[in-house]
Amino acid sequence: MVGAFDNRHANFLQIIEGYSTLVEVSSITGISANYLSQLKGGKRIGHVMARRLEQGMGLRSGWLDLDHTESTTVTLSEHELGKQSLKLSPTAKLRLIKKLAASLAD
Repeated sequence: MVGAFDNRHANFLQIIEGYSTLVEVSSITGISANYLSQLKGGKRIGHVMARRLEQGMGLRSGWLDLDHTESTTVTLSEHELGKQSLKLSPTAKLRLIKKLAASLAD
């Protein structure tokens, strides 16, 4: 049985793949890049740190604790996607726009 600490680490690794550097993650979370590196290396992510990471990254509270390995893909209509994106934090919106712009360059 996988616990919250294992889920938090796996989810943290997954989510930081979307950032170019830990310095970028540091700037949105307010957590030092050095400490983020320790978390990336396997240091346990406690409850308070998990909530802080989620808040800074625009994730809902508790997201890091959950097992996302068997998540199913949800197809959204353009309208629904627009509604969901409007709920994102300003930082998350900017990150989404940058990812979309980068995908257009391909």
